[in-house]
Amino acid sequence: MNALQQGSSSDAQAARRSFMASALALAGLASARVTGAERWPSRPITVVSTGPAGSGPDTRARELFTHIGMALGQPIVVENMPGAGGIIAMEQVRRASPDGHRFIFTHIGAVVINPSLMKALPYDPVRDFDPVSLVLESPMILVTPSSLGIESLAQLLDLAKRKPGTLMYASAGIGTPPHMFVEQLKAATKMSIDHVPFKGSPGVVQALMGAQVAIGIEGATALMPLIETGKVRALAVTGNLRMEILPDVPTFTELGVPEIGLSWLAVMAPKGTLPEAVTAMNREITRVLALPDLRRSLVAFGSRPIGGPPEVLAERIRTELPRWKTVIDRAGIRPE
Repeated sequence: MNALQQGSSSDAQAARRSFMASALALAGLASARVTGAERWPSRPITVVSTGPAGSGPDTRARELFTHIGMALGQPIVVENMPGAGGIIAMEQVRRASPDGHRFIFTHIGAVVINPSLMKALPYDPVRDFDPVSLVLESPMILVTPSSLGIESLAQLLDLAKRKPGTLMYASAGIGTPPHMFVEQLKAATKMSIDHVPFKGSPGVVQALMGAQVAIGIEGATALMPLIETGKVRALAVTGNLRMEILPDVPTFTELGVPEIGLSWLAVMAPKGTLPEAVTAMNREITRVLALPDLRRSLVAFGSRPIGGPPEVLAERIRTELPRWKTVIDRAGIRPE
């Protein structure tokens, strides 16, 4: 073999080695990408809860995510971050890395009421978050102190008509879902009744027990002990379905009042969160909500498991954002 042939052979071998090296590098990169996707979750997941420790939402979150953490192979830590109607928690999660290791367990007020209630909200529920799952709905119960002798919604409306400006209702605070629901009721029935806001449900319960107010709308957790002991009378429940724990109490719809809102809880993630994480978390939430023991627990506290794909939550947000804006603007509600 002459020198020219030897040079050509060496060049060909070098070219082949270069080609093989490039191919192996590309294969390694592709493998790394697949392996990286498969590694999720690579560490414990944090779910920020807008409810304080021991509250109803906090209890629901811990029940749900204990099951999910076991299925995903990583613990899920529920971190309580209450305050400011969910704004603190929503803003903290908005700033989090979208790597699939941080989610928020949030509520109707933080997602679809605050945007119309607050002038300078530091987040946008659509622009800044990905929907993961609508977890549950919680009908609210309209009650009145038994000592007032009101036995039906019709009697309440008649009393308000005969004595305009003399009745008062309690809520857990300005801009809270119970406040919104009574304002919906006022608009639908032209009922004249004044608002007495408290800082949380305990104040509402005390006002009802002392008959300091004519009505209150709250969830089952706060009101069932009063209903069961006869201290208050349940007149109606929100939503289109009667509550399993109060089968004899009609819905507002049955009583001829357009549907009054439902409270709800949902899971969301920072915008752009790893799609595999959103899909897996949604799948696990829907699976766990179908477990008989968990369903019985939710129903016992007056809630209904929902689940379903992220689009269910996205549609709920799209529908309710303008609805609550109308209620807030019409009633002239402003935060404290």
